[in-house]
Parts: sequence; structure tokens; C-alpha cells
Amino acid sequence: MSNERPTVLLVDDESDIVDALALQLRRDHQVLTAAGGDDALRVLAESGPVAAVISDLRMPGMDGVELLRRVQLEYPDTTRVLHTAQSDLNAAISAINDGGVYRYLSKPVKTDELRSTVQDAVALHGRTTTQRNLLETTLKSSLQAVFGCLELASPAAFARAGRIRTMVADLCVAMKLASLWEIEVAAMASQLGAVTIPPTVLQKMDKGLPCTEEEQAMIDAMPGVGVELLKGIPNLEDVLEIVRGLGAARRGERPAKPYPPLVEAAVDVLRTAIDYETLESRGLEVENAITVLECREDAAMPVLSALRDVKGIKAKTAEKVRGLRVVDLEVGMRVAEDIVASNGLVLIGRGMVVTSLLLDRLDNYARMIEIVEPVLALPGAGPLIPDYWFKD
Repeated sequence: MSNERPTVLLVDDESDIVDALALQLRRDHQVLTAAGGDDALRVLAESGPVAAVISDLRMPGMDGVELLRRVQLEYPDTTRVLHTAQSDLNAAISAINDGGVYRYLSKPVKTDELRSTVQDAVALHGRTTTQRNLLETTLKSSLQAVFGCLELASPAAFARAGRIRTMVADLCVAMKLASLWEIEVAAMASQLGAVTIPPTVLQKMDKGLPCTEEEQAMIDAMPGVGVELLKGIPNLEDVLEIVRGLGAARRGERPAKPYPPLVEAAVDVLRTAIDYETLESRGLEVENAITVLECREDAAMPVLSALRDVKGIKAKTAEKVRGLRVVDLEVGMRVAEDIVASNGLVLIGRGMVVTSLLLDRLDNYARMIEIVEPVLALPGAGPLIPDYWFKD
């Protein structure tokens, strides 16, 4: 154990209150201060996690509840305390009941109560940190054994899970969620169900090829299998909740009540990474793959914005690629990516303008062979032969 004094962060827009609190705590703690929510996040980003954050409720801009929610999401081990006036007790109690705040202190707080509460908050941080260290030493071996089974049973599925995990890690860093190891574990866990899927279906999934309704149902059931395989391992509650949420999202189900911030963020990151991996496996260019995801009704736009940052791709403003079913193609559109059959045969080349003749051709192909969807097209490409060709 280190003999260094634990660090706490005091946040209040009134400097005299911050100075008074700091004076009472400096004997036993290293004290950092901030004048508001945005300033507090800056201090945390520069100094790293602290044992506890004690924040005023009413502040200009970001209030104390929102700040502590951000701290909960980005620094989950840090204990969170609200320092509030008597008239704001209902808001403080609500924040505690919602799970984001450990305790509240009423203004003006007595020295003994302040020191006792902060000591309890620091002790809680110590227990939380110890538990997390225990995870890193004992849980790791359990997970390695489980994921090792996936590697032995299906090397291709294990490699796919590894690619998804890498993408998830990159997105977490871009979205400043790097400390949430649960998302990376959930990414691997979501693919454990591959051990129950026939090799032919796994090959389709690995290559991003279309599946039958029955095959897709097997793939959508994979997160549920992962939950069953991991539910006996302790301290994986958040991981299991993330994987359950992913399974519900794949089935198009809405949660009965809102997810906690961690689960909501994780589900969006995981399904985006998995869907991107599928499109990339089809051979789609990065820009087109991202654009297809952006066109979906349930698109997680903050995650896709982070994905653009990760891939170094700027959003196009002049043209907008759309991901469509073959039956939704319209005359005048331009094909943005080769239209291919499930066996890899190129049916329509990139850059061709959609005509009625081409639509008839695709309809004939669809009767004989499965076409990979969505197909990518640019709207409003104009006629195949422009009128000005024949003007003097």
C-alpha cells in the first residue's frame, strides 16, 4: 500500500467555498480544485483519476449532477459526492437513487462531517480499486480459458472476434471511454456463440455474405450463447448486461427501461463495430461502409463520428452514398460499388447509371442467384446519355 495521501477534487464556482473546503481537507488529502464542470473534466484529463470528486450542484453551464454522471462514465472507480444547499436536497436524493452519486453534503457542512464523508468516499474508492485489481489477476485467467475454447473450436470466428475487439478499443479511445474494459470483454463475449454455428454459416459471416433467415437467426442468437457461457463467472455483471443489450438490439427489441450509461454506450459501440466488420469483410471501401451504417434508422451517430475519426475519413457533403435493397434502386441512380452475387461474381460494375434495362437484368439475376445487399448507390446521377451531347 502506498503512504501517499489520496487525491480528491473539489468543484464549485464560488472560490471562497472551494478554499474553505480545501483548508479542511488538506491535512489528510491532496486537493485539486476546479471552478465548474468543464474545468473539472479538464483537471481530471490532465491529472488522471482521483479517489473522490466533491461537486456543487448549482453551477453555470454543466451542473453537478451532469458532471458526476460524466465522471461515472469516464472514471467509474472515482467516488462521487454532491455538495448542495438545503433547497436542492430533492435533486441530490434523486442523483443518489439513480446510482450516480455516493452521498450528499448539505451546505454549510461541518468540518467533522466533511472529513468523515470524504474519508468514507476514499475508502470506497480503495475497495473498488482492490476489486478491479482482483479482476485483473483472477478473472483474466477464467476469460482466457473461455476464449481459448473459441480459438480452438473456430479459428476464423476467433480472428473475427479479435478484429471486432480491436475496433471497439479504438472507438473507446476516440470517445474517451478507454477505461471501460468491460466493453472489450463484451466484444469478445458476443462472438462466443460461434461455437454453436455450422461452419458454412461461419464462412458466410466471415466473408460478409448474405444469410438465409434461419442462418441470420443463428447469428443473432450468438450474444445469448455468450451470456450462458459466462454467467457463472463472478464480477461480470456489467459485461453480461452489455451482451444482453446487444442481443436485444440485434433482435430489434427496445429495453423496458433505459440502460445505464455504460451499457447504452457499450451496445452502440459493439453493434457499430460488428456491422462495420461485416461490411468491411464484403470488401466495401471504408467511406462506403461507414455511409451505409449512417443511413440506417438505428444508426449510432456519435459512434460513427468516432469511427470516421479512427479511419481518418471526413464526411462527404457533395454526394451521399445510400445503402439500398436491389428492389429499391431507381432509374437515374449511379452504382457506387460493384453489385455482386453471393458467390463473388460481379453482376453490375461500379459507376454504372441505373436504367430500366439494368433493373430488369438484376431482377433476372435475383431469380437465379442471391445478390449481396445492401447495394450502394448515389442518387440523381442523371440520364445515361445527356441531352447536350446532341446540341450544337
